[in-house]
Amino acid sequence: MNTVDLITLYRSKDITETWKSAQSLEVINHPQHGLISPNKYRAMFHGKPCPYCGQKMKHGNEFKTNLKKKAIELGYQYIDKQGEKYINNVAGSCFFHPNYVTLDHKLNKARFPEKLFDYDNLQIMCWRCNHEKGDNNAFDIQHTYQYLDALAEETLERYQVL
Repeated sequence: MNTVDLITLYRSKDITETWKSAQSLEVINHPQHGLISPNKYRAMFHGKPCPYCGQKMKHGNEFKTNLKKKAIELGYQYIDKQGEKYINNVAGSCFFHPNYVTLDHKLNKARFPEKLFDYDNLQIMCWRCNHEKGDNNAFDIQHTYQYLDALAEETLERYQVL
């Protein structure tokens, strides 16, 4: 799909369909690997830590299921920041491990559909962190602040001020 066609996408349903249909197409121009599919890009991060929570990310069919009951048995359900039980899923038909590798769009897909497959607009994170981020464009800054605040507190505990 060309950029002109992408700019005309405004309905989230159309954007979602375009994104889903391109999961196995070589549409991302990666600086080291050339044209690759979103699935191949995500697969490159299996076993690597999520840049936000540090948990090892998962990728592959063994980390997803079509049955909600099975997902709960496998421990895919967790408590989100709002204190609610949550299971990562796609339209209620496929349930994923909380640390399944996802591609997040730095600039929202609905606001910038022409950047849907731009390498510079994509970032890797686990599904749980992606869910927490949502459309919060300040997520990176807030996460960095929380990390630095926790680091400062730990340092002050270890090294008391004289």
